[in-house]
Amino acid sequence: MSERIIVITGAGTGLAYQIAKRHLAAGDRVFGLEAFQMEGIKSLEEQYTKMQGFRCDITSEEDVMEAATGIKEQIGDKIDIIYNVAGIFTEAGRVGIGKTELSMCKKMMDVNAFGMIRVCKAFDSHIKEGAVVLNVSSEAGSIGAARRKNEYAYCMSKAAMNMGAKILSNELWDRNARVMCIEPGWMKTNMGGEAAFASSRAVAPEETAKDIIDMVENIHEIPRDQMYMTQKGNILPW
Repeated sequence: MSERIIVITGAGTGLAYQIAKRHLAAGDRVFGLEAFQMEGIKSLEEQYTKMQGFRCDITSEEDVMEAATGIKEQIGDKIDIIYNVAGIFTEAGRVGIGKTELSMCKKMMDVNAFGMIRVCKAFDSHIKEGAVVLNVSSEAGSIGAARRKNEYAYCMSKAAMNMGAKILSNELWDRNARVMCIEPGWMKTNMGGEAAFASSRAVAPEETAKDIIDMVENIHEIPRDQMYMTQKGNILPW
């Protein structure tokens, strides 16, 4: 397989780090956008010559555009895969409406939903036929399956991401580019929390990274209108 151009947000840690590592091991060229965990980025750069990191806060359009310009100067006219993985969650959000902080809601929306929009806007000219935009969403963003009685900020931000992805899919339809929204499972990461590390039901980010990359590499087997799924390929209701 020839070298592919990969862009990953949040690449310094967790799932995004593992996705980057697998692509690098396969010989792909990876550009990682990361706001905080630059140690992870540097580690990948030391291991692989085809890794390049950019310090980038996806809530800043200036940061995203600067990173995109730096990447586009080094590649051709197409990006093969964009992984929008960067996201935030806080335990403080596990409260009812009376204690929900709107400032927290705005922050989560800015990162989890608008961050994806900023990245795709910056690379719009390079999303062409055969390209894939994979957004790490959550079952928490499903309106049809919503059973929670709290977590307004997180659930609303992921539902907004899903809507943005659906509209983007419609826009890119004639370009024959694909957009996916994937629930990664309850992972043993900092976002998953201490309970995830202690649970046999939680999955390692390495496992989810493999599942997601397998899905992308076999995307021709997935109907074009099927885009909101678990990492195992089970369809989720919008």
